[in-house]
Amino acid sequence: MSRRFFVLFTMAAGALSFSSCTCHSTTPEAPPKLAAPSGFGAVVTPRKIPERVAEDVTTGQITPQGIEPKGAPSPPPAAKEPVSVPDNFPEGIPIPEGSEVLASQTLANKANSVVFGTDGDAPKIFNLYKDEMQKNGWGPPFQEAQGKDQSFLSFKKGSTITNISISKDPKSGRRVVAVMYYEEQPLPFPEF
Repeated sequence: MSRRFFVLFTMAAGALSFSSCTCHSTTPEAPPKLAAPSGFGAVVTPRKIPERVAEDVTTGQITPQGIEPKGAPSPPPAAKEPVSVPDNFPEGIPIPEGSEVLASQTLANKANSVVFGTDGDAPKIFNLYKDEMQKNGWGPPFQEAQGKDQSFLSFKKGSTITNISISKDPKSGRRVVAVMYYEEQPLPFPEF
């Protein structure tokens, strides 16, 4: 008897699983449209297309201020001011031979940056800074990374920190040497 009951129960359970199949059902109807919103912030104001106002027609030529009419000779481009190494550039930092100063700027916290452009070889420039800075009293670099197209060195002399980045300009293929230097300031809180 229990075997018959088990077989009947299994058949009934199997039939129920097939009856729950949704493959014969139809797509339900779309929900009804919702009523207009009500309550706080539900005010809908109709928008009106602005009317077109007749435009005044002006005869003659109007030249906006600072723009010359076509055919007028354009002024020559302003000459770039020459950039040079600032007066506070630390002693003992070499400048690659044949390089030119591309930029010089003051950064946050009284730091300075000078960017040089040169045609030199990256490993040669890296070794120039590594060797010459040590000879000039900067000590060995406390940070150093040398790669194919980008290298980095950090030196310290007294309270002056100098970071040197050597990279390649993708447009011109020239080497770009950025020298950033600043005076180390004591922390505004005790060290722990």
